[in-house]
Amino acid sequence: MVYTKNFKSTLLMTLLRLFLILMLLALSIPAQATETVSEFDHFSTGFPLTGRHEFIDCSSCHIAGQFKGAPLDCGLCHNGIYAPGKHPQHFPSSNFCDDCHTDASWKGARFDHGDIQGSCQNCHNNSVAIGKSPSHIASSETCEDCHNTITFNRVGRVDHISVIGTCNSCHNGIIATGKPPQHIVTNGQCNECHTTTTWLGAK
Repeated sequence: MVYTKNFKSTLLMTLLRLFLILMLLALSIPAQATETVSEFDHFSTGFPLTGRHEFIDCSSCHIAGQFKGAPLDCGLCHNGIYAPGKHPQHFPSSNFCDDCHTDASWKGARFDHGDIQGSCQNCHNNSVAIGKSPSHIASSETCEDCHNTITFNRVGRVDHISVIGTCNSCHNGIIATGKPPQHIVTNGQCNECHTTTTWLGAK
């Protein structure tokens, strides 16, 4: 079959136009996909992308393009497999990382003692966290019987059930209020006459 010069040039122009149309379509698909992703409000999922989460690639959480069913609890991702989790020296606690940490950094944690598991002494042993000083009165290891969870320096109250030893070991006028000079002469322990609530109104 013999093609004329006009026919060849028309065919070539048609093919070129078809190629350009296909190229434009191919280029517009990712642009539309990007526009759809950027318009998606991640806040609506119950897991807003803030802090460091804002810069994580989607595929890190949405494995194989699976968007539904991605975990919302910190510990399900931050388990040392999918994302960095608790290090071996981390004290026993729940897996709700955001109770203490922020989404900006692991550092600078604000402890929520409600999530801590185990006894006070597990952490407050002067190795992991501040513990009893050498001058601390003889007592049990249950810090919260006397201290609050904000600071050790200010004792909220003294639960005498946790105190170990005699009354005189604390109530000596140095560590705690002791007998005043006008007190009657006695060798008995304070609790024989006084209550653990107040000195006044002796039994």
